[in-house]
Amino acid sequence: MSKGKCKVERVLIVSKTRMNNAACVSGLTIDTNRSIRLLRSNGFNQQENTPFDVGQVWELDFYPSSKIDPPHIEDVFVTKERHIGQCTNLSTILKQCVRPWQGGPEQLFDGLLIIDNFSSYISQTKGIPKCSTGFWLPDRPLQLILKKEKPYYQIKYDMYNHYQRTLSIKYVGFADPIEYIPVSTLVRVSLARWWMPSGVDEARCYLQLSGSYL
Repeated sequence: MSKGKCKVERVLIVSKTRMNNAACVSGLTIDTNRSIRLLRSNGFNQQENTPFDVGQVWELDFYPSSKIDPPHIEDVFVTKERHIGQCTNLSTILKQCVRPWQGGPEQLFDGLLIIDNFSSYISQTKGIPKCSTGFWLPDRPLQLILKKEKPYYQIKYDMYNHYQRTLSIKYVGFADPIEYIPVSTLVRVSLARWWMPSGVDEARCYLQLSGSYL
């Protein structure tokens, strides 16, 4: 696996997502304010028992991935890590560092989300956004529900400015989900890896929610 130039940066861990007996860990570089996804040196996701946790600060040696598959441009290979601290006011720090999307779900990911049958995704047909992770200040509350014992958050949104529908967003964070996320609470959203469900003719990246910062 080819690698780019090694970097050493301090990184704030901002999300930790469940993925089939593994963990997808994302961070924000403190000096350059860049969103990165922390893969192991072999290119695989972090193990489920990874020491990385939301709110921690680490000094990391990492290489940018040479195999970028948009919109997943954030992948880096971590070769060395050292825990150096803990952030106790994560919501405040993030609001100072990031530029969240604001409004309804139609504002997310360059407006390229397709909302269909209560779920949302991007596809090659409509276009690919410039990133696969981000922060959101929703203009309506999100309510926790269970579907087949899996957690989802529901949010009302306006379709065509007059027809209201309900979108369900799968919750994939490691932390226990809270029952109700108030309006304008900062939340972390991402797009899952490309996947082609049965019965469709092209791959999709589905919208998911990995955490909230109250």
